[in-house]
Amino acid sequence: MITITEGVKLLFRVVFVSELVAGAGQSMRSVAEILGVCQRNNQRDEITSALIFYDGEAAQMIEGKRVDVDRLLARVARDPRHRNLRVLQDRPVLKRQTANPVRLSALSPDQAQTLLQGRRLSHLSADGLQRLLMCDHLTLAA
Repeated sequence: MITITEGVKLLFRVVFVSELVAGAGQSMRSVAEILGVCQRNNQRDEITSALIFYDGEAAQMIEGKRVDVDRLLARVARDPRHRNLRVLQDRPVLKRQTANPVRLSALSPDQAQTLLQGRRLSHLSADGLQRLLMCDHLTLAA
């Protein structure tokens, strides 16, 4: 049971994965375009996020007010660069895990072998993805 103290703003954390299509996230230009749009939208909507692309998939953790999180999920669901969107976790939180509008991480082949052990991002649990997304030594850009 969650008890909310008066004046505390309840936030929501959503962890989701999707398949990338049409070359999304596979070139520096594509990644830069995605990050630019994310940065602008997330700052406007007061959403913080962590994002990783790997082997044709994207995983993302977003945090913000319910209405803003739902609006972002709807945009991603309509985005032709994504398919098979799966929400792995959607829960209320009292504190953000990241302060960045967009935090991009990437896996080197060696890190992927060690951390994923042959699994795809979509095969990880919500907690496993969240740990991966917040792993400081993987961060490329904030």
